[in-house]
Amino acid sequence: MSSCRIPGREMNRVRHRLVMLALAMMGATAAVTAVGSDREKAVVFYGEGNGFFDQGRFAEAAAAYDRAIEQDPQYAEAYHNRALASEMVDHQKATEGWRRFLEVAADRPDLKYDLARAQARLQILESMPPLPAAMQPSRYVPAAGDYYWLISQNSEGEEWRRLPLKVFLGNAPEIKWQEGTREAYNIWSAVFPLELVALPQNADIRLGWEDALLEKEHAGEAVEWVQIRRVGDELTGRRIAVIVIDLDRRWTKDEMRAIVGHEMGHALGIKGHSDNPKDIMYWQMQEKRYQVPGPIINSPLFWRSLVKQPSQRDVNTLIRLYNFAGSSTRFP
Repeated sequence: MSSCRIPGREMNRVRHRLVMLALAMMGATAAVTAVGSDREKAVVFYGEGNGFFDQGRFAEAAAAYDRAIEQDPQYAEAYHNRALASEMVDHQKATEGWRRFLEVAADRPDLKYDLARAQARLQILESMPPLPAAMQPSRYVPAAGDYYWLISQNSEGEEWRRLPLKVFLGNAPEIKWQEGTREAYNIWSAVFPLELVALPQNADIRLGWEDALLEKEHAGEAVEWVQIRRVGDELTGRRIAVIVIDLDRRWTKDEMRAIVGHEMGHALGIKGHSDNPKDIMYWQMQEKRYQVPGPIINSPLFWRSLVKQPSQRDVNTLIRLYNFAGSSTRFP
C-alpha cells in the first residue's frame, strides 16, 4: 500500500489554516461572552437612569440611558426612556431620540402600541412653538419636584400654542383689588410669556369683573376651566379664558392677589390642583387659628394663610407641562 506524503510547504499551509480556524472559534466564543457581559452592564446603567428620572434629574437620566445604549445598541427600552427624559433636556435631542426608538423597536410586536405613541410624541414635539428662556427645561429645579401627574390627565392638550398670551386685567371695582390683580399678573409674567392689552376682545385671558361667578362657594374661577368660550365661528374662532371673582366678599389686596394668581395658573394650563398648601395652585386658602392670651380668657384670632406667589414646584409643573409631549410613563 503506497503512502501519500504532504509536502512540507503544503503542511505548513494546513497547519496555518487550522490555527486560524481555532482562533476564529475562540474569538466567537469570547464575543458571545462579551455580549452577555455588556447586557449586564447595560441593565445596571438603565436602572440608574430610571432612578434619576424618578427624581426629576432628567439630564442625568438621559446620560445614564446613553451609557446603557453604548453597552447594548439594541436596548429598545433604553432608547424609549432616553427620548422621554430628553424632552425635559433638549427638544432636538428628544426628536432624534424618538426617531431612533422607532427604528430599533420596529420589529418588536410587543411594543407596537408604544411605537404608535412615540410617533405621536414625535409629531407633537415637531409642532411645538419655541418657548422663552423662563420656560426652558433648564429652568426646572429637580430638588423642588412637581405635581405634574396630578394635573396631566386634564391638562394634556390644553397648552397655549401662540405665545405670548394677551391678558386684559379690566377694572376691578376697588383700588386694592386692582393692585392685587396687577401684582398677580406681574408675578406670573416673570415666569410665563404674557402681554397686557387694552381691549378685552384682543385678549386670550381676561378678568371678567362684570360676569357672575359660576360657583359661589369658590373665590374665583377660570371660566375656561369649566367651559370654553369662543370668539368667532368654530372654524375661524379662537378660545379665550375668562377669570371671574366672587365680589360679594370683602377681599384684601393680598387675598385678591392670591385668588387671581391661583386662577391665572388654571388659565395658563394647569387644569388641576397641587397637593401641597405651600403651592399657589393648592385647592383652597388655608385658615389658621391662634389663641391670643387675655387677662381673663384667651381670644381666638383667625386669619387666612396666603401664598404670595407661585412656588418653584408650581413653576416646575408648568415647565414640564409645556415641554412634555403629553403624559407618558417610562418603561420599568
